[in-house]
Amino acid sequence: MSLLLPPCTAACPVYTDVRGYLAAIARGDYREAERLIRATNPFAAVCAWVCPHPCEERCRRGQVEEPLAVRALKRFALEKAGGRNGFSRPSPSGHSGVSHKVAVVGAGPAGLTAAYDLATRGYLVTVFERWPEAGGHLYASLPTYRLPRHVVRQDVARIKAAGVEIRTGVEIGKDLGLSELKEKFDAVILAVGLSSSRCLNLPGFEHPQGVLPALPFLQGANLGRPHAVARRVIVIGGGDVAMDVARVALRLGAREVRVVCLEFREIMPAHSWEIQEALEEGVELWPGWGPVRVLLEGDRIQGLAVKGVVSVFDEKGRFNPRFDESRTAVVPGEMIIQAIGQCADLTCLDGSAVAVNERGQLLVDGDRMTTSEPGIFACGEVATGPGPAVNAVASGHRAAAAVCAYLEGERISATRPPVIPDLPQWIRPQLPSLPRQEVPVLPVEERRSSFVPVESGFTQTRALREAERCLRCGLGAVVNTERCVACLTCRRVCPYGVPVVEGRASIGADACQGCGICATACPAGAIEITGLPAEKVNALLAGVAAAGDAPGNVPGRVSGGPDAGNVADCHGPAASGMESPAGAADPPLAVFVCQRAHFLGLPPGFTSLASGMGRAKVITLPTAGALDPVWLLRALEGGARGVAVITCGDEQCRHAGGAARVKGQLKRFRNLLSDLGYDPVCLQWHTLGVDGDPLAWLSAFARRVAQVDKA
Repeated sequence: MSLLLPPCTAACPVYTDVRGYLAAIARGDYREAERLIRATNPFAAVCAWVCPHPCEERCRRGQVEEPLAVRALKRFALEKAGGRNGFSRPSPSGHSGVSHKVAVVGAGPAGLTAAYDLATRGYLVTVFERWPEAGGHLYASLPTYRLPRHVVRQDVARIKAAGVEIRTGVEIGKDLGLSELKEKFDAVILAVGLSSSRCLNLPGFEHPQGVLPALPFLQGANLGRPHAVARRVIVIGGGDVAMDVARVALRLGAREVRVVCLEFREIMPAHSWEIQEALEEGVELWPGWGPVRVLLEGDRIQGLAVKGVVSVFDEKGRFNPRFDESRTAVVPGEMIIQAIGQCADLTCLDGSAVAVNERGQLLVDGDRMTTSEPGIFACGEVATGPGPAVNAVASGHRAAAAVCAYLEGERISATRPPVIPDLPQWIRPQLPSLPRQEVPVLPVEERRSSFVPVESGFTQTRALREAERCLRCGLGAVVNTERCVACLTCRRVCPYGVPVVEGRASIGADACQGCGICATACPAGAIEITGLPAEKVNALLAGVAAAGDAPGNVPGRVSGGPDAGNVADCHGPAASGMESPAGAADPPLAVFVCQRAHFLGLPPGFTSLASGMGRAKVITLPTAGALDPVWLLRALEGGARGVAVITCGDEQCRHAGGAARVKGQLKRFRNLLSDLGYDPVCLQWHTLGVDGDPLAWLSAFARRVAQVDKA
């Protein structure tokens, strides 16, 4: 099962471990979530604001009700972690030891990602950027209500800290020639993006003041030199850039903004949420109309003449619009801004042998990221065409790998594990419906007059509740067939009827919900929950008596694998940024908590909020049913003086019968402990919403255990 890729990760251009960081958020381990988010994406903070989140489109939760709000959760985790994972440069690995020199032209997400990858391998990388600040379109063109400037700077700072040198205000082809770079560096990567706006060649479009291209308009607004707007503005184009232009025009004072595009509403290239937000702010759409000419009265623009569109694409899917010449209209307005696409400014190639095609576009081998000139590579939009920042990051990764292959003779592997299939139709009605937590946004009246970010982000309670909706695809039960005795217990206890027993048990990764009930009930110990490795829990509990003894200790950090964070205690003072030692008088405790508790009254970091918890080890369980009673005994054998179990109520458990089953097990186990000579006080459980304030209960539990010890 561990070899199956969850659909969210498979859909991500940089293969982010979405499942892993959502699980870390759900248990309140924001540092681990940040580590997983940044592991494959140097522009993680940027993508947390503007990624079109293809992962959400493939989220299997969407087959039940609605997909996870993945991008919003990413932003929440990074902001909560606060960058405490540091900016230290990674140790060079996987290279020959030779410090190759590589030049990158363009400091956008593609170029800086390639630079970051190469720098972490020990290469000497210099990035040349014509703008006064790094970031490419992220810095220059994206409106700050969508992407605050400090977010771009945060990611760029991490890339610099990895050893990348960025020279801003240097334009290749003007200040330095490409031939000079090739002489001084072992390889060159062109990542110049699509920095010029395409324009229409129609009557009246040569108007010097009233007809503008989109990118200079956006860049002027973004860099403190906004263009004066007319009372009525017409935007031509149906993509995300057109939506940006329309919404910026409103914020700069336009009273009316109309967007005209060839595409009909259902096939507009802009993302649906971009269109919806523009409509909410008062933008008027004119889909299915094609520009004819600018209407002038003297030198003043009065509007745009348009004609009806019959179709945009031909029978082969090629862009080939057809019009109904008899259907015409006039779009009123005094200013027209064209947002019909971008193209590359390739003046950096002047004097070089790098080839372009008949349309003036850079010729790039998309598999090897090479140009016609040996040693010169390309990535980002200049190589792949327009797309979101996360696609540019993926392109930068490929370019860095191609450079390594060129300089060191490495082979590039493109193999990927298979993807977990869709949820079976028969199991979908059995899953509890958990409504999606919507991201809070500013009221429309505040948005129209301000460049303040539209999204205000999740609160902790909302984020934890949303992260807990994740189905943790592929982290469910795995059967050791050599130990299975085909006793049918797993089939009998599974709330969903997933196990199939034919000679030996088998549990399908597509249907298993990872509740853990079968693993705890299996008499042969033949089942393990992938997302909660028993050996790591046991390793954590074996030293419970030593928890918090050393100043600065981070309790529960278990090394040894990608799932180690699933059992890590991130709730102590060190985990929240404080480096104070635990109270020496506090008893050593083991606390098992269902992760749903974190939005039901027991927040992450609760050991620093409840007295007596200074030496507590916390094991956050993905579900209550995953608690193995053997772990309780292991905790006591490891030196714990008391074991506390905190679960949600029977009606709140996301798996039918999970919480009730645990309580029954605890009652039986406490009788067993009594027979073994343990005081019954040493094992207690708390039901959220039933047994009062959980923090007060924990403090009282610690006091009772301490009193028993003294006696």
